[in-house]
Amino acid sequence: MAFGKLQERRHYKGMTQKEIADILGVQRATYAGWETGKDIIPLRKLFILANYYQLSMDFLIGLPKTEKKYHSKVTKIDIEIVASNLKKTRKEKGLTQSDVAKVLQTSQSNIHKYENAKCLITTMYALEFVKQYHYSLDKMFGRE
Repeated sequence: MAFGKLQERRHYKGMTQKEIADILGVQRATYAGWETGKDIIPLRKLFILANYYQLSMDFLIGLPKTEKKYHSKVTKIDIEIVASNLKKTRKEKGLTQSDVAKVLQTSQSNIHKYENAKCLITTMYALEFVKQYHYSLDKMFGRE
Protein backbone atom coordinates (compact mmCIF):
# COMPACT_ATOMS: atom_id res chain seq x y z
CA MET A 1 0.00 0.00 0.00
CA ALA A 2 1.49 3.32 -1.04
CA PHE A 3 1.10 6.26 1.28
CA GLY A 4 1.26 8.95 -1.43
CA LYS A 5 0.01 11.61 0.94
CA LEU A 6 3.22 11.24 2.93
CA GLN A 7 5.31 12.28 -0.05
CA GLU A 8 2.82 14.95 -1.10
CA ARG A 9 2.80 16.52 2.38
CA ARG A 10 6.60 16.37 2.68
CA HIS A 11 6.98 18.15 -0.67
CA TYR A 12 4.37 20.73 0.36
CA LYS A 13 6.46 21.50 3.45
CA GLY A 14 9.63 21.66 1.33
CA MET A 15 11.33 18.99 3.40
CA THR A 16 13.63 16.13 2.52
CA GLN A 17 13.07 12.49 3.41
CA LYS A 18 16.04 12.79 5.78
CA GLU A 19 14.43 15.68 7.66
CA ILE A 20 11.18 13.78 8.13
CA ALA A 21 13.07 10.60 9.04
CA ASP A 22 14.95 12.57 11.72
CA ILE A 23 11.67 13.83 13.19
CA LEU A 24 10.44 10.23 13.35
CA GLY A 25 13.72 8.84 14.67
CA VAL A 26 14.26 6.45 11.77
CA GLN A 27 16.71 6.06 8.89
CA ARG A 28 15.97 7.88 5.63
CA ALA A 29 15.69 4.57 3.77
CA THR A 30 13.07 3.37 6.26
CA TYR A 31 10.99 6.48 5.71
CA ALA A 32 11.45 6.20 1.93
CA GLY A 33 10.00 2.69 2.10
CA TRP A 34 6.89 4.06 3.77
CA GLU A 35 6.44 6.76 1.14
CA THR A 36 6.68 4.30 -1.72
CA GLY A 37 4.57 1.63 -0.07
CA LYS A 38 7.44 -0.86 -0.01
CA ASP A 39 6.92 -1.02 3.75
CA ILE A 40 3.97 -0.18 5.98
CA ILE A 41 4.36 2.77 8.30
CA PRO A 42 3.82 1.85 11.96
CA LEU A 43 0.79 3.51 13.52
CA ARG A 44 2.95 5.21 16.14
CA LYS A 45 4.93 6.95 13.39
CA LEU A 46 1.80 7.82 11.40
CA PHE A 47 0.36 9.35 14.58
CA ILE A 48 3.49 11.51 15.03
CA LEU A 49 3.36 12.67 11.41
CA ALA A 50 -0.35 13.52 11.60
CA ASN A 51 0.32 15.68 14.65
CA TYR A 52 3.40 17.24 13.05
CA TYR A 53 1.53 18.14 9.86
CA GLN A 54 -1.65 18.99 11.79
CA LEU A 55 -3.66 16.71 9.54
CA SER A 56 -5.92 13.76 10.16
CA MET A 57 -4.42 10.28 10.12
CA ASP A 58 -7.27 9.35 7.77
CA PHE A 59 -6.12 11.94 5.23
CA LEU A 60 -2.51 10.75 5.37
CA ILE A 61 -3.61 7.20 4.53
CA GLY A 62 -5.84 8.44 1.71
CA LEU A 63 -9.23 8.39 3.47
CA PRO A 64 -10.74 10.92 2.76
CA LYS A 65 -9.25 12.33 -0.39
CA THR A 66 -9.69 15.97 0.62
CA GLU A 67 -7.31 17.64 3.03
CA LYS A 68 -8.61 18.68 6.39
CA LYS A 69 -6.55 20.69 8.84
CA TYR A 70 -6.56 18.91 12.13
CA HIS A 71 -5.50 20.28 15.48
CA SER A 72 -5.51 17.38 17.89
CA LYS A 73 -4.95 17.86 21.58
CA VAL A 74 -3.94 14.21 21.78
CA THR A 75 -0.16 14.16 21.71
CA LYS A 76 0.53 10.54 22.53
CA ILE A 77 -1.15 7.23 21.87
CA ASP A 78 -3.25 5.87 24.71
CA ILE A 79 -3.52 2.16 23.99
CA GLU A 80 -6.48 1.91 26.40
CA ILE A 81 -8.47 4.38 24.25
CA VAL A 82 -7.60 2.49 21.07
CA ALA A 83 -8.64 -0.79 22.69
CA SER A 84 -11.88 0.65 24.03
CA ASN A 85 -12.81 2.19 20.66
CA LEU A 86 -12.15 -1.07 18.82
CA LYS A 87 -14.31 -3.03 21.24
CA LYS A 88 -17.08 -0.41 21.27
CA THR A 89 -17.21 -0.26 17.49
CA ARG A 90 -17.27 -4.03 17.14
CA LYS A 91 -20.14 -4.31 19.63
CA GLU A 92 -22.09 -1.45 18.00
CA LYS A 93 -21.90 -3.36 14.73
CA GLY A 94 -23.15 -6.53 16.44
CA LEU A 95 -19.97 -8.46 15.68
CA THR A 96 -18.02 -11.03 17.65
CA GLN A 97 -14.26 -11.01 17.94
CA SER A 98 -14.28 -14.04 15.64
CA ASP A 99 -16.29 -12.10 13.03
CA VAL A 100 -13.73 -9.29 13.03
CA ALA A 101 -10.81 -11.74 13.01
CA LYS A 102 -12.24 -13.45 9.93
CA VAL A 103 -12.59 -10.16 8.04
CA LEU A 104 -9.09 -9.01 9.07
CA GLN A 105 -7.66 -12.46 8.35
CA THR A 106 -6.15 -12.87 11.79
CA SER A 107 -6.94 -14.86 14.90
CA GLN A 108 -9.62 -14.18 17.46
CA SER A 109 -6.87 -14.12 20.10
CA ASN A 110 -5.22 -11.17 18.30
CA ILE A 111 -8.49 -9.24 18.33
CA HIS A 112 -8.81 -10.08 22.03
CA LYS A 113 -5.30 -8.70 22.66
CA TYR A 114 -6.07 -5.48 20.76
CA GLU A 115 -9.38 -4.95 22.56
CA ASN A 116 -7.83 -5.56 25.97
CA ALA A 117 -4.85 -3.25 25.44
CA LYS A 118 -2.32 -6.08 25.55
CA CYS A 119 -0.73 -4.61 22.42
CA LEU A 120 -1.47 -1.90 19.86
CA ILE A 121 -3.30 -3.05 16.75
CA THR A 122 -0.97 -3.35 13.77
CA THR A 123 -1.13 -0.90 10.89
CA MET A 124 -2.39 -3.52 8.43
CA TYR A 125 -5.24 -4.61 10.67
CA ALA A 126 -6.15 -1.05 11.65
CA LEU A 127 -6.31 0.05 8.01
CA GLU A 128 -8.45 -2.95 7.09
CA PHE A 129 -10.69 -2.30 10.09
CA VAL A 130 -11.35 1.33 9.12
CA LYS A 131 -12.04 0.36 5.50
CA GLN A 132 -14.28 -2.61 6.24
CA TYR A 133 -16.29 -0.95 8.99
CA HIS A 134 -16.34 2.62 7.61
CA TYR A 135 -14.57 3.95 10.66
CA SER A 136 -12.05 6.70 11.30
CA LEU A 137 -8.46 6.01 12.28
CA ASP A 138 -8.46 9.34 14.09
CA LYS A 139 -11.54 8.34 16.07
CA MET A 140 -9.94 4.98 16.89
CA PHE A 141 -7.00 6.86 18.41
CA GLY A 142 -9.15 9.36 20.27
CA ARG A 143 -8.10 12.27 18.07
CA GLU A 144 -11.68 13.47 17.56
